[in-house]
Amino acid sequence: MAFFQARAKGELYLVGGFLRDLLLSRDSKDLDLLYFGDPRILLEGLPRSWFPLDPSRGIFRAIWDEYQVDIAAPRAQELEEDLKERDFTVNAMAFSLSQNSLIDPWGGREDLKNKRLRVLTPWAFREDPLRVLRTFRLALQLGFSPTYDTLDLAERWAGLLVNVASERIRDEISLILAHPQSSKAFLAMGSLGILGVLLPEVEKGQGILQGKWGGIDLKGHLLASLWALERLLPFLESFFPHYAPKLRGLLGEEVEGGVSKEKVLKLASLIHDIGKPSTMVKRPEGLTFWGHDREGGEQAKEIGKRLGFGTRASDLLALLVEHHMWIHLLARQELVTKRAKGRFFRHLGKKGLLVGLLSLADALASSGERGFFYLLPHVRDMFSFYYDTFLSDTKLQRPLLDGREVMKILGLSPGPMVGQALRALLEAQAEGKVNNRKEAVAFVKNLGRTAP
Repeated sequence: MAFFQARAKGELYLVGGFLRDLLLSRDSKDLDLLYFGDPRILLEGLPRSWFPLDPSRGIFRAIWDEYQVDIAAPRAQELEEDLKERDFTVNAMAFSLSQNSLIDPWGGREDLKNKRLRVLTPWAFREDPLRVLRTFRLALQLGFSPTYDTLDLAERWAGLLVNVASERIRDEISLILAHPQSSKAFLAMGSLGILGVLLPEVEKGQGILQGKWGGIDLKGHLLASLWALERLLPFLESFFPHYAPKLRGLLGEEVEGGVSKEKVLKLASLIHDIGKPSTMVKRPEGLTFWGHDREGGEQAKEIGKRLGFGTRASDLLALLVEHHMWIHLLARQELVTKRAKGRFFRHLGKKGLLVGLLSLADALASSGERGFFYLLPHVRDMFSFYYDTFLSDTKLQRPLLDGREVMKILGLSPGPMVGQALRALLEAQAEGKVNNRKEAVAFVKNLGRTAP
């Protein structure tokens, strides 16, 4: 800070979220400075890298050790007018580095004291609709309560979110999903109809009763599933004592920039049943939703792209939604064979572990603790199979012969029959009928003799 002060010829202020967090005694690495002059004067000679962030608005960024320093020129001639352009009162304070004094024209310090999130002007959301999402993100992160006026204005202008760049939407949603209790924010947005602007597929579930635990409708079930997942994740050591560290490592893996598998899993829990409205059929025995998992998977990929996520995150989101019923269906069988477990993990790999966690959250949201503890032994068994058997048994993971060898044995050209033979061989290996290359060759030859 002393470096910038020494070079400043105009007034230099500490502003924004860093000042807010400083007053709240919260750690922050994002430093915001407002300089009444040309910010480049402060940055010239800086022994750190810096670059223009938005040169048309006079905003530049420097990286100083672990800190990200944003220096901006004012948007108005007077400090108070510049602060008035910001979003919330708690972000509209300034600290004069030359006078060593706090400037708080809009009562931000009092709102901090009362843990109150108050929008600064009636037109703040209209000027930047992303602030609607930021309301719920900041309330979650700070533990603050938005004022009634703030919520009313957020609801009124939420429709403009469709005009916001998807990348900005993604960044805010990602920050919300990073919180261990993100379901609170989505529940609050859902109660005001704001969630329906971002995820109309979830809103379509309102009023669709499925006989779920607590009598909640489909929309309520989806919100409850996210809540259930966030209730489960802190207790992985209790439910999966042997595998919890590996599961946490998996959840923390980055799918794409700033997006972890845990975040994608959370989003999947919120939308896993979105295929139900379009597959719903009324029958004498009640409603059925056959094929809703496949339909939901197709919609999930489009949702991921619409919200600004990349191909990898969108594909993972679609995979989780499409296969969320697999373990539920296996659990209904009297005996889950080694062959069935192998097929599950050959198709999904370690992503099948995420499907298992999603299934548990779904069960808890659907049937309460009774449903959760019914499914838990099945998920434990699947996880044990993956870590203790599947990863160490190559016969479960890939065929003992490759495609070229199969073509040579059967006299085939490349085509679907080769793939069918390889899948049949892999199934035979999983069942223990084929245990080495010699038996694999004999098995494939027999396939050729019995083929129609």
